[in-house]
Amino acid sequence: MNSIFCEKCGQETEHKEIIKQKPSKYGKSKKEQFKAFLDGFFGGVASPIGASLDLIDRYEVCTRCGHKTLKNQGDEFQ
Repeated sequence: MNSIFCEKCGQETEHKEIIKQKPSKYGKSKKEQFKAFLDGFFGGVASPIGASLDLIDRYEVCTRCGHKTLKNQGDEFQ
């Protein structure tokens, strides 16, 4: 765990890192789910590593108060 300044607590506290899946930009119908599959399949063929990073968000969570901060940094998270 990292000791980072927490904006909510106002002091340096221990933080842990969590990774969550981003919500799908596609709908719930079979047609929309098929579009999501094709988008993921062809995106993964071009860059297997980059495709998976497009689907996740990285957060730092304060172990004291539970405040989450989105920490997607760099081109791989955009």
